[in-house]
Amino acid sequence: MHNPQMETDAVRNLQTYLRQLSYHDPDIFPPPVNGVFDALTRQSLSQFQKRYDLPVSGTANRATWEKLFSAYRQSLAQNALPAKMSVFPPAPKGYCLFAGCRGFCVSALQMMLGELQRVLPEDVPIEPSGIYDEATEKNVRLFQARCGELEETGRVDLATWNAIVARYNALADRPPEE
Repeated sequence: MHNPQMETDAVRNLQTYLRQLSYHDPDIFPPPVNGVFDALTRQSLSQFQKRYDLPVSGTANRATWEKLFSAYRQSLAQNALPAKMSVFPPAPKGYCLFAGCRGFCVSALQMMLGELQRVLPEDVPIEPSGIYDEATEKNVRLFQARCGELEETGRVDLATWNAIVARYNALADRPPEE
């Protein structure tokens, strides 16, 4: 039984796999992902077959499909972005860190504040101890004072946490100085 929709979906999958591989392999042309087995798709598939030591036919037999899908999955695993980690709890509403708090979340806060000291030198020295101490509170107050939209409380609520994380991420995304 001939099913055009299944054929279109199969071609679209093939194109998706080839396109993923093309991002990281300049020997494979990136085909359009449109469900149409056209000359560009055939070219890309032939390049894949050549690259992976398969008979170059420009068509997708079972061996080509299996190798293509395996290479695709491997490419996804090797080129995936690092998993995100949420440290600051999203609930309960109103959660915040303040003097006396302890734990990994406080250590992460202290680490970020310590890194920010490289660009904000007037901060009070801080060590990641996991205990929200006086130095941590002073650094949070200094940070809040620099951010016009934050109230200077010395406590880390969601808005303060997000502002610190945004500044830390901007710092971490800078290319290293030589």
